[in-house]
Amino acid sequence: MTETIRAAVEQTTANVRELSIDLNSKYWVAATTGTPEALNASADANAAWMRFWAETGPYEQYRRWDETGAAGDDSQLARMVHLLHLEYARGQRDPATIDEVAQLSKELDDAYTNFRAEVDGQKLTVNAIKEILATENDSEERCAAWEASKQIGAQVANQIRRLAELRNEAAHTMGYPNFHRMSLMLDELDPDWLYAMLDELADKIEEPFRAVKAAMDADLSQRFGVPVEDLMPWHYADPFFQEAPMLSDYDFNALFKDKDLVDLATQTYDGLGMDIRPILDRSDLYEREGKDQHAFCTHIDREGDVRILCNLKPNLRWTQTILHEMGHAVYDTYIPQELPWLLRTVPHILSTESMAMLMETLTLDAEWQEQVMGTAPDTAAQVEAAGARRVRLARLIFARWVMVVVNFERLMYEDPSRDLNALWWELVEKYQLINKPEGREQHPDWAAKYHIALAPAYYQNYLLGRMMSLQWHGWLKEHVGGITGRPAAGDFFRDRIFAPGATMHWNDALEQATGEKLNPDYFVEAFAQ
Repeated sequence: MTETIRAAVEQTTANVRELSIDLNSKYWVAATTGTPEALNASADANAAWMRFWAETGPYEQYRRWDETGAAGDDSQLARMVHLLHLEYARGQRDPATIDEVAQLSKELDDAYTNFRAEVDGQKLTVNAIKEILATENDSEERCAAWEASKQIGAQVANQIRRLAELRNEAAHTMGYPNFHRMSLMLDELDPDWLYAMLDELADKIEEPFRAVKAAMDADLSQRFGVPVEDLMPWHYADPFFQEAPMLSDYDFNALFKDKDLVDLATQTYDGLGMDIRPILDRSDLYEREGKDQHAFCTHIDREGDVRILCNLKPNLRWTQTILHEMGHAVYDTYIPQELPWLLRTVPHILSTESMAMLMETLTLDAEWQEQVMGTAPDTAAQVEAAGARRVRLARLIFARWVMVVVNFERLMYEDPSRDLNALWWELVEKYQLINKPEGREQHPDWAAKYHIALAPAYYQNYLLGRMMSLQWHGWLKEHVGGITGRPAAGDFFRDRIFAPGATMHWNDALEQATGEKLNPDYFVEAFAQ
C-alpha cells in the first residue's frame, strides 16, 4: 500500500510543482508591472491552480489515506498525505465558482495594484500618503490624505462581499459553517482556540493599551492643537492605525536618511553567515508606476529562486521592511533541498512571519546600531532606550489592530450580508479606541484593506508569529547572547528552524526548537507589564 501511496504522491507533486512555478512566476510579473496582460496571465494561472485542487477524486483518496493512517510508519510520507488532504479539502468547489472567483480576484488585484489615492487632482502612492500622515501638521491636509486612502473601498466592496459569499458556499459544501472557520482548521489552527486566545489577550492588554494610547494622544493633541477627545483617525501614523507614530525625542527616520538600505540588510545577514546577494539580484526594490506598492517575498520554485519586492525609501519603516522580507527569503533559501518538494517549505506561514518580524526588530537594537549602522555606543544606547518605548507602543497598537481584522473577518463570514460598514467601525472603536468620523458609516472603509479581499483569514499569523519570535529570541539570548553579528544565531535558524521544513506540525516544530509550544504569555510579559 505504501508504494501505491508514494507513487500517487510523486505524481501529484510533479503536477503541483509545475502549476506552482507557473502561478508564482506570473504573479511576480503582474506585481512588478501591473499591466492588463500580466494581470490576465496571473488570473489564468490562479484559475488553473484552483481547478487542480478542486478535483474530487484525489481529494477523497488523500482524505481516506490520511484518516486511516495508510502511510504507516513513514513519517514524511504521512505528512505529505496529510498536507495534500488539507490542500484538496481547501480547494473543493465547482468549475463555475472557480471561474467567478478567479475573475473577481483578478479585478481586485488590478484595482489594488493600480490604485493611487487622489487629493486635489494629484495622484498619491501609498508611500506618499504615509509620508503625509507621518509629517504633516495641518489637520485638514491629513484628513484629505486619509480620506483619499479609503477611496479604493467603494470601488471594490461589492466584489469582496460577493467573493465572501462564494468562499462560504465552498465551505458549506465541505460541511463547515463558514469560510473563516474552514480556513483556520485547514491551516492547522483551532478556531475556537484562536478566538478565545484573542479575547483573553484583549483583556490582558486592555489597561496597558489604554495607558500608552492616552499618553500618545496627549502628545498628538499638543502637536496638532486639537483636544484629545477630538482626535480623529487621520491624526495617527497610518491609514489604519496599525503603526506607532514618531513620538519620542528621537527622529528615527533621520537615522536612515542617508543610508543604503540594501547595504544595511546585506551586512545584517552576513553577520549570521547568510549571503543574501543572490536574492537581491533577483529582487525588485524601488517604486515605480504600475508596480505593487507593498512588499512581499516569493519562492518561485522551491529550488532556490527566492525574490523580494519592496518600494524602498531611506526611513525606519522601509529599513525594517527589507530586513523583514529578507527574513522570509533566508527561511526559504536555507530549507534543505534534500527534503521532498512538498515538504520543502515552512511548517506554517506564522513560522516564516516569526523570522521576518524577529529580524525587523533589530533596527532599534543597540548592538545592531553599533555594528551595522556604525553608531557611537552612547548614541546607540539612547536609540535603544527610545526604541524600546516605541516598540512597546507599536506592539500593543498592532495587537489591537489584529483583533479588529480577525474579528471583522470572523463576523463577516458568519453573515456576509450584514452591515459591514457599521461592523468595521464598531470594532475599530472597541479595540483601537478611535473616534468614528461623522458619516463614515456610509463608506466601506473596511474594503480599503487589501488582506480582507485577497489574503483572507491570514492576519492572525502576524500576531502569532510575533509571539513565536519572542520565544526564539528568548532562546537566543540565553544560549548565544543575541542575534546581531552572531554566526551561532544563524546556526540556530538553519539547524533548528529552517532544516525541518514542513515535516511536522508548526507547534511541534516550535517545541522541538525551543523546548516549549506557543505561549502567548511571553507577549504579555514583554509588552503589557
